[in-house]
Amino acid sequence: MRASLKAALAGVAGAGLLLGGAGSLAFWDDTEDLTGGTITPGVLDLGAPSCDPWQLDTAGGDFDLDTDTIVPGDTLVQVCELTLDVTGGHLKAEIEADAPSFGGTNDLDSALQAAAVYELDTDAVDDDTGETVIDPEAGPVEFTVANDGQTLRVEMTLTFPFGSSVSNVTNNGPDAANGAEDATLEDTTITVTQSNVSHGS
Repeated sequence: MRASLKAALAGVAGAGLLLGGAGSLAFWDDTEDLTGGTITPGVLDLGAPSCDPWQLDTAGGDFDLDTDTIVPGDTLVQVCELTLDVTGGHLKAEIEADAPSFGGTNDLDSALQAAAVYELDTDAVDDDTGETVIDPEAGPVEFTVANDGQTLRVEMTLTFPFGSSVSNVTNNGPDAANGAEDATLEDTTITVTQSNVSHGS
């Protein structure tokens, strides 16, 4: 057999030993773990309202909307407070409030006047210090995590004006007694909504 053929056969045999033999071809690898963790969401919450009883005029005492009655010249006032719970480094949101309104169309619904003052208070004390007024007609008011724990105060006023002439006659006497001319104060909605904030890349 010629030397060149012997050399070729020997090369093929050597390659077979390297590739075909179990464990004859080795390679290395390595594995590392990247440490995971717990991801906690922030919070945007408007606490449940805590409301004082309705008050009749300035010193008229507690007033129950469902059982007590009003006459022209009366004013009812109620104060409610809600607490902002705001957590999240980049969280920005808005407060928006509806103006109070009556749901019916009878004479008493038309005669009564409803108004509300909304304010965000930094110290939870109604003392004209640290309050930011929220005007429903002016649109939403922005706030951030800096307002966490602050108080949203709502002072609602219902007025039955006393006129200079006789009016709303169906609110007097039997019609009023049987509830035919009851007025319905609608629920007043306060909404907090997150704003979309660009944080850059």
